[in-house]
Amino acid sequence: MLMFFFLIFLNLLIILNLNKLANIINIYDVPDKKLKLHKKKVPILGGLIFFINLLFLIFYQLIFLDKFLFLEINLYKIKDIVGILVLIIGFFVLGIYDDKYNLTPIKKIIYTIIFIIISTSLNKTLEVSQFSISFYNYKIFLNQFYLVFTIFCILIFLNSLNFYDGINGQSCIFFILIFFYLFLKSNFNEFYLYNILILFIILSLNLKSKIFLGDGGIFLLVALASISLIYEHNYTGNIRFVDEIFFLLLLPGFDLLRLTLTRIKNGKNAFLGDRNHIHHLINNKLSLIYTNTILLTISLIPITLFSYFELSFEITFITFIFVYCVLIFIFKPERQRN
Repeated sequence: MLMFFFLIFLNLLIILNLNKLANIINIYDVPDKKLKLHKKKVPILGGLIFFINLLFLIFYQLIFLDKFLFLEINLYKIKDIVGILVLIIGFFVLGIYDDKYNLTPIKKIIYTIIFIIISTSLNKTLEVSQFSISFYNYKIFLNQFYLVFTIFCILIFLNSLNFYDGINGQSCIFFILIFFYLFLKSNFNEFYLYNILILFIILSLNLKSKIFLGDGGIFLLVALASISLIYEHNYTGNIRFVDEIFFLLLLPGFDLLRLTLTRIKNGKNAFLGDRNHIHHLINNKLSLIYTNTILLTISLIPITLFSYFELSFEITFITFIFVYCVLIFIFKPERQRN
């Protein structure tokens, strides 16, 4: 309980000094009237605010609780903790640097892979070396391909969330969904609740266009969510089937696939941004609140059907595809339908 009082006090200080913090960091998202349609430049502070809170949590846990994030400190070696920190801090710094200097996609991919390799070499629990699927009776062992598969999974997660981040509140709400699901699956681990509370604070500022999450925020949260999902699958077994992770992340992943294939088909650069994301299509016709509500609903559909109604993989996937395609058709501009 004491930790949450400190949390409120810390974030009250941050909010009261938001402009000073923005001037110190000096990283802004400037409207260009093409892809970025907000009215004035907005400080990209979401990632930094979350990182400050995360540092506070780590110091508090080490001093008072003998824990590190969701881990009992006595169960892990120092190099395991260093491996986790490499991924978290490395991703955050890379994201902040990208917000400031706009790295090319290739450079971001290379640096991302380097951080993943270093972290997994230090902490073996971060390796995705085996997994189970609901419709297959045997475990799948990746053997020497585990590192390639781990890198692939985290890269897809990162790129899909980068593509998915496009309107105020959208990414914060999606990460709240991820951590809330982990909170329920882990028998109410307070670490996930802590993340949810911080995200609600950032969300309230983001919806008022006082801050943006930015790549610093996306990269940091993807690192943290990746570690959490892998841990809950590999170590605790709270996530039994990899299908659960697939359905939890299905909306941004499928939207990434649709956009990539569409851009390639039209002879465009797959990494070049546009306003054909599902959130843009919906927000062109509906308000921000309705758009975020629809996005949250279609994000919840597959994981709810699979995990709580226990429908099969096939029925769950087909249901999601049907709902997604209907929404794309409804909200696609008239000139693109014909």
